[in-house]
Amino acid sequence: MTEEKKINKPLSKREKQLAAEAMEYFIQYVSSPWRIVWVNFLAGIFRGLGALIGASIVLALIVWLLTQLVDVPLVGEYAKDVKATMASYMKDTNYNDDFDRIADTLERIEKELAEDNK
Repeated sequence: MTEEKKINKPLSKREKQLAAEAMEYFIQYVSSPWRIVWVNFLAGIFRGLGALIGASIVLALIVWLLTQLVDVPLVGEYAKDVKATMASYMKDTNYNDDFDRIADTLERIEKELAEDNK
């Protein structure tokens, strides 16, 4: 019975005003496709950023945990192997050559554009 009273309770003037403002904002939001695109674009950026930060924290915790397990008798050998594999991957994954190639390509494009403008 108390639930029924809460549902059927008339709205106060302030609640009606807030509901009207919320409805007005919603109608403006839905009526503008560019606003919807912009809001969803920003939401996507922040979701991606949150996922990146979260994954970084989880990976950092895993690496820290592995360094703590190196001295454990049975698990330590596996932890050492994983740590060595990760260290070699980080050492081998050097993108300097790729960056140099990109820089050379950009310089070549700039030269061609400068020649075209002359």
